[in-house]
Amino acid sequence: MDKSSGCIVCKIVGILVIIGALNWGLVGALQFNMVDQIFGAGSGVSRVIYVLVGLAGVAKLLMCFKACPCSCKK
Repeated sequence: MDKSSGCIVCKIVGILVIIGALNWGLVGALQFNMVDQIFGAGSGVSRVIYVLVGLAGVAKLLMCFKACPCSCKK
């Protein structure tokens, strides 16, 4: 696998981190919560999204210290 392409898990983690960052930027700048607007404040779907974004943040933090095992395969 080409290192520039990355594995699917790394791509999903990156997308979730970007979604979380954009949402927090909107909350901070405009007091607009995009996830709550789309899925409803406090809904089960919103809570699942927040948990997934949080887990993606932890995974991204761990990626700062350890490379993805998929990127080392040839």
